[in-house]
Amino acid sequence: MNNFPIVATVISMVLGLGVTRLLMGLVTVFRIRRTAAMDWVPLVWTGILFLMQLQFWWAINGLSRLQRDFSFAAFVFLVLLTMMLFLSAALLLPSRNEDEARGLRHYHETDGRYGLLTLAAFLVLGFAANEIFFGQKLSSLSAMLDIPMIILPVAAFLARPRRIYAGIALIYVPLMVLDTYVALTS
Repeated sequence: MNNFPIVATVISMVLGLGVTRLLMGLVTVFRIRRTAAMDWVPLVWTGILFLMQLQFWWAINGLSRLQRDFSFAAFVFLVLLTMMLFLSAALLLPSRNEDEARGLRHYHETDGRYGLLTLAAFLVLGFAANEIFFGQKLSSLSAMLDIPMIILPVAAFLARPRRIYAGIALIYVPLMVLDTYVALTS
């Protein structure tokens, strides 16, 4: 029995909600631009997360060529993986009036940075998923890229001086571009 359509449908629903939440957060940021201070750091992480969401969606689409039948445990694992992306999107940018009042930087430093932890959780689970579902070898370039990609969001979450967590965001951009290139060409 081919139950991939069920798996893909549920994952697409959760991913779609995550993309919607991220885009609504960007609308919120646009709407408050005149009354609250902007900050580029969460916007960089938003771009990174959006690219990850698209990359994951693309990878799931390709999963049907490798595996047609999924156990319930595999299904739950893939949904949990997808939920981490949704939680990252839900936490990264403000969505309520009280979150918007003090500006994007304040929101990011108090609540939005927790989206980086769920992003790291997604990457840890994704590391396992790449081996389980896609047969990725631990010695592959993609697996080697995963290590700093997991560590850096946690480091950005823990960093207090702005220059450190802002620097981590800037370092992550080329790393994400390289990871996307490697994923799409492998």
